[in-house]
Amino acid sequence: MSNAVTMGAHEQISLRWLYEQGVIIAVKSFNTERMRLNLDICGWCLTEEELGKIAQIPQRKLVYLIGSLMTTEHNDLLAEIDADLD
Repeated sequence: MSNAVTMGAHEQISLRWLYEQGVIIAVKSFNTERMRLNLDICGWCLTEEELGKIAQIPQRKLVYLIGSLMTTEHNDLLAEIDADLD
């Protein structure tokens, strides 16, 4: 089991998962302990069990764009484009 689980740091598990997905992470904290924990995500890896649990979390990846503004209003054409992106 990863160090983050034994420490109970759910935030670090989330950060580590994002890091393993290749996502660029920008965190903001003025708390030195939290900054240290955020940097510690590079010293361990998520286990297969943890990755499996995360994979079971339902995800919704929909963004509707109208002009240059983002909106959450439904649009059939944009929903079709979003579906093709998945």
